[in-house]
Amino acid sequence: MTPSAYAFDLYGTLVDFTSLRNRAYPSIIDSAAFIETWRAKQLQYAFLSTLVTRYEDFDELTGHALDFAAAQHGASLDAATRAELVGAWSSLPVYPEVPEVLTALRQRGARLVVLSNGTPRAIASTLAAAKIAPLLDGALSVDEARAYKPSPEVYHLAAKFFKLPRERIAFVSSNGWDAMGAAEFGFTVYWCNRTSATPETFGAKPAHTIVTLRELLDA
Repeated sequence: MTPSAYAFDLYGTLVDFTSLRNRAYPSIIDSAAFIETWRAKQLQYAFLSTLVTRYEDFDELTGHALDFAAAQHGASLDAATRAELVGAWSSLPVYPEVPEVLTALRQRGARLVVLSNGTPRAIASTLAAAKIAPLLDGALSVDEARAYKPSPEVYHLAAKFFKLPRERIAFVSSNGWDAMGAAEFGFTVYWCNRTSATPETFGAKPAHTIVTLRELLDA
């Protein structure tokens, strides 16, 4: 059955955070390694925030993770540079196929929403900068649940939005752990494995593995 509702992860799925490597880091030699550390710690702090029930929004956690990455890589960031880098998450470029795919899905009558760890402000800014906000029916932030993915409370936001049985909602993410969490919740999951990452070996498996979002049009 072709899905009639899609919930999309944002970072790494619709927009490309690896583009941060192209920014100027005067004191950082290996910007790719720096971004990898920053992203890994950003997610780790989100997981920890939920586990210890100490909620801080994603912008704050991104700042904490940036401070960690700078310390680990021996980088010195002044206040202006730190603010610029944290703010860069609100203007990430969209993957090339995204506008085409979202447009085609809407033309088929599908309802589309973003479900993201980001703050409402950051999500809105990102979607506006990527010029894809008009292609979506809504944007859901973990702020409403005060917990981070893969907490079931977060995935429930999409089920509540669509008012559909879980299995009739397609969830799309490039993050293996997110795909696992959504599959555990009961969504029909499309894992967009852009980077040939190793599949998760714990938890429920995604129903489908794709390489680009264009493959959603063949579902």
